[in-house]
This record gives sequence, structure tokens and C-alpha cells, in this order.
Amino acid sequence: MTSKNSFLVSSRENHKRRIWVWIVTVLSQLLVYGGMMMIYLSRIRGVYANGGFKTPEAFKQGMCQAARDALGFSDNLYGIVFILAAVIGMQGFSYLYDRRKVDMYHSVPVSKDKRFWVIYLNGIVIYLVANLSGMILGAVIAASQGAVNADVLANAGLAFVWNLFLFLALYHMMVLAVMLTGNRFVTVCVFLCFVLYEYCVQTQIGLLRRSFLETYSEYYISTKPKLSVIYDCTVNIWNIKDAQDAAAAAAISMPIVGKWILVAAAFLGLSYLAYKKRPSEAAGRAMAFSFMEPVFKVAVAIPVALLAGGLVYDTSYQNEMLQVAGMLAGGLIFCTAAEVLFDFDIRSLFKHLPSSGIALVGILAIFSVYKWDIFGYDSYIPAQNKVESIAISADGYYDNYWDENRQYFEKSQFEKENMFLTDTEPVLALAKAAQGADPETMGDARSVQILYRLTSGRQVARAIQTDYDDPGTEELLNRIFRTDAFKKGVFQGITDDTSYADVMRITYTNGAAKTVIPVEEADRLREAWIKDMEQFDFTLVRHSRPCGILNFEYENYHQRQWFVYDSFAETIAALKKLEAYYPMALDAADIESVTVTCFHNELTEQESEVDYGMEPRAVAETWDAGYTDYTVSETFFEESQIAQILPHLYSNWIDAPWGSYKDVDDNYSVQVVFKRDTAYPYERDSYYFTYSFYAGQVPEFVAEATAYTGE
Repeated sequence: MTSKNSFLVSSRENHKRRIWVWIVTVLSQLLVYGGMMMIYLSRIRGVYANGGFKTPEAFKQGMCQAARDALGFSDNLYGIVFILAAVIGMQGFSYLYDRRKVDMYHSVPVSKDKRFWVIYLNGIVIYLVANLSGMILGAVIAASQGAVNADVLANAGLAFVWNLFLFLALYHMMVLAVMLTGNRFVTVCVFLCFVLYEYCVQTQIGLLRRSFLETYSEYYISTKPKLSVIYDCTVNIWNIKDAQDAAAAAAISMPIVGKWILVAAAFLGLSYLAYKKRPSEAAGRAMAFSFMEPVFKVAVAIPVALLAGGLVYDTSYQNEMLQVAGMLAGGLIFCTAAEVLFDFDIRSLFKHLPSSGIALVGILAIFSVYKWDIFGYDSYIPAQNKVESIAISADGYYDNYWDENRQYFEKSQFEKENMFLTDTEPVLALAKAAQGADPETMGDARSVQILYRLTSGRQVARAIQTDYDDPGTEELLNRIFRTDAFKKGVFQGITDDTSYADVMRITYTNGAAKTVIPVEEADRLREAWIKDMEQFDFTLVRHSRPCGILNFEYENYHQRQWFVYDSFAETIAALKKLEAYYPMALDAADIESVTVTCFHNELTEQESEVDYGMEPRAVAETWDAGYTDYTVSETFFEESQIAQILPHLYSNWIDAPWGSYKDVDDNYSVQVVFKRDTAYPYERDSYYFTYSFYAGQVPEFVAEATAYTGE
């Protein structure tokens, strides 16, 4: 009983000495939560006043969403939590910076352990009371305007747990920083190192990998920090805020909170151990433990040096010699500055040279590992019998991918979760052919991302460069593209087994024509398209362009596009039956005029050529001297001429996944204007459409009419 009373008495006494911290913490939470709530609700009321909500129910939903944003997960709070954790942690144990206060506290009949836990727990109490006060104020304001429901309260509860353990992780980092140091400036530096170290190291290592490793890839596997709480917050907050309900938000946030609990526990244990071992004479010194000085110096000098070298590398147009010089200079400057900081004496510049030497050697070693690929990163290709399955992303195609809750996610995630190529030989052959190949000598160099799933359970990601113009590459890609595993891992329209009952609109377009198809035909069109996809391979998509696009529209602007090719007989037959199909080629009888513009790129390139000394080769190159416009346009009105032009055009509105950039002529742009009274179903929002000529198919009379004469 006496011990309990003594603990409470000590706690009350400690709170009295922390009045200003109480005031700052409580006021900050009241202002943030109260201010956010009033601002957010005021915005919604302003939108409602301007007719932004069609029904009172929609307005109430908007108000509740605003209250959820204010009370729930908000990135506006991170900076405040960060500052409060630092201030509360440092102020509570600030007596350790003053030798006289240390002696005074040690003379008081209170055990050292009890003093630690009193100060530590009081810091948490200060935050909890302040945070709950702010949330209660925000909830009262929201309730007074009818903006509270179960989802708002559930998200507020989740956010309270999220912010609490974010605070605890940062708070424990600051407490440990105090225990390892003897003055406020060094404490702040060490605290920032704890918070940012892993993120900074990962960033610098990533820069080295991207600079020197040709096959480095973050497409399937990203080397993100594992323990950085700041990184976790900034990366995941938007996914949590966009979650449809509290259950979805909890599924994302609570595993991260579980990790923070472990991080916080580790830092608390180290803090208590350092407190127990901390000598009394450490007050006023830079580092409380002398053995920590070289450890801290070497650990921080390496990422600082890599950062300095990276800055020099970028600003010197990737000069590797200057990068090395920048790294060594940055490392040496930090080492000398750290020694001065440790002793508060300029004469200590070159003290402890062995640790400085270790830091410089470490810097050079890390640089050498990536510069000369000492561990054979780029040469790695797993043995075929060691590979269980593969996911591959061949450059060219992109679609919108979303889950059952209509939440978007990355293409790489979809491929990773849905593509399992068991015929691994063609992918391994592609990787082997890419080794040592120079992309500059390729006809059409494209990036291919590969994920190896090894039989050991390990996953390895690589990026290779392949030549889409190479017949050998085409043969290997055909073997890959023809597999059901590849198609199911690229086209969500194949793997999505829903009935399409929620499709709101279906359209077909060839670039100009746009026809609307009854939504009841969704399943039938899908069946026809999937059947046509049996003929899908790399040769098809490489050497032919789509003749149109089927577009499925859902609520909230979600869309899914399916490319249709001339050889897709089942799909085209279904479209014709619905009177929705129009070929790419246009009828001259529907066209009023065709305007052809030739850019004369060959002349522009000659004028803009520069030599390696960065000196212009041609006269009148500067903006002051003026810019020569080589473009020539000609409009054709005669139906006979228009009829000769139309068969050679391809719509710029339709992409060609995996297609060749060279099969259309980028030297010409063609503007086709439709007659206003034609029955052709072109989109009436526009009366003209832009096309390109197929390469080598510009009619001779068009080339002559758009020739540059210099006049």
C-alpha cells in the first residue's frame, strides 16, 4: 500500500513539473480535432448549399464521411504525433542532461526503477488524455450536426489505436535517444536517425541498384523498409482512408499496428536497459556510452556518404569518378564533424582515425559491390528444375484492375496473384538471350519483368531487355502468350467470373464510330471475346492493330476495355448481329474533308542536331534567332482523293498493345472531318477525328501536296 501511494505521489509530483507539456499537448489535440471537424463539415454544407447533393440522404452521407475523415485516419495528425512524441519523451527525462539534477534526483528516496516508470507512464497519460479530449470534442461537434453513425465511431476507434501505437513507437525512440546521449542537440540527431535510418539506407541502396544493376527490378518485389513507422504511415494511409468500411480499414491497419507493437516493445526494452546502465557522469556529454561513438559514426557516415555521392552523380551527368569522390568527401566530412560533436572541441577533427577508416572502407565496399556486381546479380538465372512457376509482364499492355469492392490495385499485383506459368523454359531462354545484349543495337528494345517462384519458396524478380523485332524473341513470346496462364494473368476480363449484371453501359468504337449495345448482351459478348482469345499470341498483337474496342462501363467511372482484332470472328459476328460493328476503314461518302499535316521531322532533326561538345551544328539554332516551322498542311475535299487516302489510315484513338511503333508514320497527322448530315454513327461530341498513316502507305499525291518548299 505504501509503495502504491508512493508511486501515485511521485506521479503527481512529476505531472506538476510538466504543466507546460500538458498545456501544449491538450491544446494541440483540441485545436486539430475541433478545427478539422468544423472545416470538413463546413465544406460539405457549402457543397450542399450550392446544390452539390441531390437528396438529403446523400447530404447526410457526405457529412458522415467528413466526420469519418476528421476523426479517423488523417495524415494531418502525423506531424503533430511526431512532435508530441519527441517533446514528451525528451522533456520527461531531461534531468539526465544536468549533472546537478541527476545528483538531486538520486538523493531523493525513490528507487531508480520507479523514477523511470513514473516518468515513462506519465508521458503516455499526457498523450492519452489529450488525444481523447480532442476526439471527444470532434465527436460532439459532429453529433451536434447529425454527422455521427456506427461507421464514423468504428473508424475513430481504429484511428485511436493506430495513432496511439504510432505515438508509442516514436515515444520509445525518443526515450532511447535520451538514454544514449547527454545533451538535447545530439538527442534530436539520434532520434531522427532512429526514425529515418532504415528509409534513408533503403533509398540509397536502391539508387545504387538502379544505377549499376541492369536487371534490377522493383516491379514485382519492392525493397521497402520493414520497420520504418514513418514509411508505414505515408504509404498505407491512403489505402486505409479509401477503405469502404471499418472492417476493410482494420484489415489494412491492424497488421501494421501489430508490427509497431513489436518495434515499440524493442525500443522500450533497450531504453530501460540503457537507463539502468547509464553512468551518472554522462550528463552533458554527447554520447552517454563511449563505445557508441564509433558505432554511431560509422553507421551514419555510410548512408550520408552514399547520399552525397548520389547528388554528385546526378548533378555531374552520371560521372562515376566524381560520384566516388563525392562519397569519400561526404563520409570524411561527416566523420570529422561527428568527432567535433562528440567532444565539443574543434581540435578533435581527426580523432579516432580507425573508425573513420572503417567508414570509408565500408563506403567503397558497398559502391564496389554494385558497380562491379560482385555477387552476380545480373548474371543470375535459376536452373529450370529450381523454378516452380513464373509471372512475366511483357511491355505493351495495361488495363484497370480492381477487386470485388471496386478498389483499384496495381497491374503487377494482379499478375503476381493470377499468373503461374509452369512452362518456364521459354522465359528462361528469354532471360539467357538478354544477357550481354546491348539495347542500343536492338530494333525495338522493350522491358520485360520476370518473377521467379522457386521450389524453395523464395521469390526473385528481374528485369530484362528484349528485342521485339527479333524472330527468336517472337517465337519465345508466342509460346508464352499462347498459354492460358499468361492470358489469365493479364486480362482480368477472363478471370472475372461475375455475371456482368452491374454493367451500366456497353459501347463499341473504331475510333470514330461509337455504338451503344444493350447491357443484356454483356455475357454473350464476353463469351465470344473469350473464344476469340484462344487465337491470341504475340504474332497477332505484334503484326496487327486492333480494329476496335469494346468498352464496359460500371458505376463510379470504372471501365474495362477489350481490344478487338480483324481475326476475332466470333466477336465481330456478335457485334454485326447487334448492328454495332463498323470497320476501321471509312467510306468517302461520309467524309467532308481530310486535312493532312506533314511535320517534316527529317528537317527538324537536322536543324536541332548538336555535337558532343554541346555546340549547335547549324546556324540560327537559338530561340533569339527564331524557330523554323517546317510543317505543311493540305486539305482535300474531292471524294476521289479522299477515297484514296482513307484505306491507309489508322485511328489515333485506339492503342496497339505490343505493336510496333514503326508501323505507323509519325511524320504525318491526318484530320478527318465528317459530314454533318451523314448517318455514320460518329461521336457527335466532335465532328473531326485524328488518324495516322500506316508506314510506307502515304499516297504519292499527298506527299507531293505536303512537301516543304521553303516558302
